[in-house]
Amino acid sequence: MPYRAYLSELVLGQLGNFPADALDALVATMAEVIEYPADPLRTFPTGDPYVRRAEFGGLGLVTYVINDAPQTVTLTDVTWTG
Repeated sequence: MPYRAYLSELVLGQLGNFPADALDALVATMAEVIEYPADPLRTFPTGDPYVRRAEFGGLGLVTYVINDAPQTVTLTDVTWTG
């Protein structure tokens, strides 16, 4: 069963002026992430085993927190350099 994705208030604010192509790339990446949030081939570790990062659209990075008990990932930061 896939995890559910939630957006933090910070991320909701960050996505307010996001370009459509960046948002599409973020959604596509998160669709993969929710299948296996700790995938070592698609995501990057941090100093915390429950916090991971994933690249999207070739110019973006999303940080998220994995919570295994309710099977959720919460997006905590999104950076788009495009």
